Amino acid sequence: MRIKLNLAILAQIILVLGGLVFCTSMSQAMAQSNYTIKVAKTTEGDFTITDGASYIGTYFDTTYSMTGTVNDFIKAKDELITSILDDFGKSSTIGYIKMNSTTTQTDANVTEIANPFVSKEQIDEKIKSVLAYALDKIENPVGIMPDIGDSREIRCVFGNVLNDFWCDIPTFMSR
Repeated sequence: MRIKLNLAILAQIILVLGGLVFCTSMSQAMAQSNYTIKVAKTTEGDFTITDGASYIGTYFDTTYSMTGTVNDFIKAKDELITSILDDFGKSSTIGYIKMNSTTTQTDANVTEIANPFVSKEQIDEKIKSVLAYALDKIENPVGIMPDIGDSREIRCVFGNVLNDFWCDIPTFMSR
């Protein structure tokens, strides 16, 4: 009888502790999920129509402006990067991005035409890198002490040259 009572008490203790762990983890998860980042996007570019065909022009760019508090940016970091990658990946100009603004042919004996355009994977890695840089500056500002709750902005510009992609905080920019 005493063993059954001890087992019943032990089971209740385990049940209560399990419930406390569950409630604590759920409240932390719920606290982590409350964030809002506003993202505005503008796209510029030119194209030419000649004899019934349309051609991408000499330039195009997409600018993302994101605003939110420091805590919002910290909580939304992964989702923000994923959303920007997904949105930019749907761009009609994504296949026309070059690595550099100039193309040089190094081997005069080349018999085929080299592809001057970068891959989707290169684009994704560059976007992750420059956006992570700006998010890190939001999370760890150097030389300033922002007030808690102050709204911050990240601006990213992705154009037709991969090496020129950038993201930064306009008030901190030193381009």
